[in-house]
Amino acid sequence: MVDMFCLLIPPAGGDELQGMKKGIAELADLVIITKSDGDLKPAARRIQAEYMSALKLIRKRSKVWNPLVLRISALNKDGIPELWDKMKTFQKLKLESNELQMRRDGQLKVWMWRHIQDNITQMFKEHAGVKSQIASLEDQVTRGIITPGFAADTLLKAFSKST
Repeated sequence: MVDMFCLLIPPAGGDELQGMKKGIAELADLVIITKSDGDLKPAARRIQAEYMSALKLIRKRSKVWNPLVLRISALNKDGIPELWDKMKTFQKLKLESNELQMRRDGQLKVWMWRHIQDNITQMFKEHAGVKSQIASLEDQVTRGIITPGFAADTLLKAFSKST
């Protein structure tokens, strides 16, 4: 979990909107088109335009920030100072609006519940009444003999009988 999610896209990488299809771009606060130099510069411009258009269709996640699509070149150092400025602006706006703290608070809650879930799952799998049945039930599920729900209910009953 991060304060700012940056998606780096190389130009001429095939299906330029692949990130949009996979849903990853929806999470991005900044989409950064890399290698925007030399022969790849026209492709980088085209990809930038495509992502800018596509991001307009995504539901707004912040009251103070709209995702941006920037082009950079590490080779020529083009766009890097502008990128850093946008990152600092993002941080300033998120801090002033309290969105950053709310995001961090949410992340802490997620971490807490994942920790609980991981520990409970581990305790469940190590429980004698459950452990002895897992392999057989998993095999029956994968062979289509029983449903995943039936297997889960069987393991839950075994767990609850002796706790």
